[in-house]
Amino acid sequence: MIYPEIRPVSGEAMQWPRQSVTSTPRWCAVDLRDGNQALPNPMNPAQKLEYFQLLVDIGFKEIEIGFPSASRDEFDFTRYLIDNKLIPDDVTISVLTQARPHLVEKTLDALQGAHSAVVHFYIATSELHFRHVFGLEKDSLCETARVTTEQIRARREEFAPGFLGLEFSPEEFTDTDLDLAIEICDTVVDAWQPREGETVVLNLPATVERRPPTHYADMIETFRARLRNIDRSVVSLHCHNDQGCAVAATEMALMAGGQRVEGTLFGHGERTGNVDLITMALNLQSRNIDTGLDFAKLPEITETVARITRMTPHERHPYAGELVFTAFSGSHQDAIGKCMAKQKEVADAFGCEWKIPYLHIDPRSIGRQFEKFVRINSQSGKGGISYVMEESFGIRLPRELLVDFAPKVQAKADEAEKELEPVVLNELFHEQYMVTDGPLQLDKCFPRPDDTDPEVIHAEVNIVLHGEAKTVKGTGNGPISAYAEAIRPHLSAEFTLESFQEISLSKGADSSALAWISVSTPSREGVLHGVGMAANINQAGFLALTSCLNQIVK
Repeated sequence: MIYPEIRPVSGEAMQWPRQSVTSTPRWCAVDLRDGNQALPNPMNPAQKLEYFQLLVDIGFKEIEIGFPSASRDEFDFTRYLIDNKLIPDDVTISVLTQARPHLVEKTLDALQGAHSAVVHFYIATSELHFRHVFGLEKDSLCETARVTTEQIRARREEFAPGFLGLEFSPEEFTDTDLDLAIEICDTVVDAWQPREGETVVLNLPATVERRPPTHYADMIETFRARLRNIDRSVVSLHCHNDQGCAVAATEMALMAGGQRVEGTLFGHGERTGNVDLITMALNLQSRNIDTGLDFAKLPEITETVARITRMTPHERHPYAGELVFTAFSGSHQDAIGKCMAKQKEVADAFGCEWKIPYLHIDPRSIGRQFEKFVRINSQSGKGGISYVMEESFGIRLPRELLVDFAPKVQAKADEAEKELEPVVLNELFHEQYMVTDGPLQLDKCFPRPDDTDPEVIHAEVNIVLHGEAKTVKGTGNGPISAYAEAIRPHLSAEFTLESFQEISLSKGADSSALAWISVSTPSREGVLHGVGMAANINQAGFLALTSCLNQIVK
């Protein structure tokens, strides 16, 4: 299949690649029009009202609320917002219309009484559209634009003391001859005759993404350089995502002089949708630009949009997806865990407040949780397992125990063929290392120092072995060894204590003492590990040894 050649914009070398975005653009949310019209099940009036309030709460000051000349529902919704004074004083609404006289009149009727409103009309300016879809010639386009603008301007005084503004879109701007786009936009601004301090919004849409992002930025820079009325205009960007580059194209076009961005939450819109305003705004926020938009409660925003639109964002959707602040890879988990443990030190080294491997923003700034940093599956490594056990259960695993536990976790994940939730990880830990219901059960252990040598400990132990209650005694150089010597003669297996230590518990852990013991036995290679939890460290140690022995007692 051969497609049309996409020629770059000719002219002098572009300046935009050497520019930076240092301040926020104006934002216009078009969810209630462009996003709504593309939903499998468009919003009803109650849903549109809830969505409108959501956009206001996020901080949008320009909101395109619909296409009132297209249907009775759209007209009535516009009137409902105005008549019930539901539009905040600092919010400007806009509505879309085609450049047809009777539709323009109906649109203006819908806006009566609005304190600040913009009429947004469009004309298809690509040759594909005006010639092959509508059967028009180029010369008629500027005349239609002029007549439509004058029709709207003739009713401007009806809105005093409120404000009625104008927005114009040369539809399919990126597929339009640039000379024509400039000529028709200058015609609109001339016909509108902006008052002192007023500007016309010239919205330059990549209606269908046919060009690479660099071409769009080239066109924006050239448009600005050649537009005669640039000082009386605001250059607005409206990118669709057909080639998956809407965010990149918008960011580059801002570098090229774009001043305003139209888009939708999560990029809802026709085909692959519009530029995603959440991604755009949070990208800028991550570069320390105050966007004026508040996504501190992004999970709640996500839930609301998903419920209203019945379209759930993909798990990998930037910022909002369930898995975007998650690490399954062992090396990623290890890097995150190590730098999280010394977060302030790392941040100070880079002169900032946040710099963590693989996590370019602090998830807490958008309402996400640390618990989801690391998720466990068959590809996870020791660092991830260690992180989850500490973050979720307050248990800092010694390295030797972690090395033993990791393959068991991976085997469990392989068997389940899915991610393991923290609760499953904790259950597996108890199953493997806290075996208290085996053939050996500890009832009570009473250690006491020797009457003449306090370094010698005697232990009297009540146990149940293979269902038979016994009281046994032993002596050692500490409580654990005394307990071991008390029960050793009654077991069928030999064992040697290899190590004993207290496991560190992070703040908020449930138990006051956690002990880890490892033992070796001639019948098995390597060592066996046991963990015990109790009110004090001695009792925790007794339980840990009991757990070890239950793994070898027949």
